[in-house]
Amino acid sequence: MGIPGAVPECFVREGVYRRLLAVACSLPPGLGLVVLDGWRPWRVQQYLFDTLFEVMRARHPALDEAALLARTREFVAMPSRDPRAPSPHLTGGAVDVTLCDADGLMLDMGSLFDEASSASHSDYLERLEAPDTRQRRAREARRVLYHAMCAQGFTNLPSEWWHYDHGDQLWAHYTGRPSAHYGPAELDTIEQRWKRQFQAP
Repeated sequence: MGIPGAVPECFVREGVYRRLLAVACSLPPGLGLVVLDGWRPWRVQQYLFDTLFEVMRARHPALDEAALLARTREFVAMPSRDPRAPSPHLTGGAVDVTLCDADGLMLDMGSLFDEASSASHSDYLERLEAPDTRQRRAREARRVLYHAMCAQGFTNLPSEWWHYDHGDQLWAHYTGRPSAHYGPAELDTIEQRWKRQFQAP
């Protein structure tokens, strides 16, 4: 989508990958798991945050800085490389997923992926008093995804039906653990491998 610094592949921690495989295997016949995003470079996180912040500012000119930050943080985490509180996608423990049919076509989940609206909240369709047929189908698809992911130890970010975590600080928060397993990560390069190889023991 033309995002500076974005990588074409989806990288996640090995433990997250193995859990995703288990999720895919557990889905009802005719459904597949689609990974939309995983590890994200800090530069990409900064771009996403800044871009949404500016869109929010243009859309809501009466909001002050604090309110704009709160609205933006509802859908994009603050860019952070702090080892104690890194952006979730920077850890490789956060993953964005959806479901597809047997032909590989993504299911209607009630809102678009990365849609910055209340319709993206995980419980949005659950709170509708009289959902129409399309909304009921999307609600069922969200339920299937949610239960399959949670059964493999993932936690869901309440503001995004597609965002799940394992091992990062959001996962630690929602599971009541004292700390996360994963901190900030960078892709391994040949230069980094050589540097490790020639480091003195």
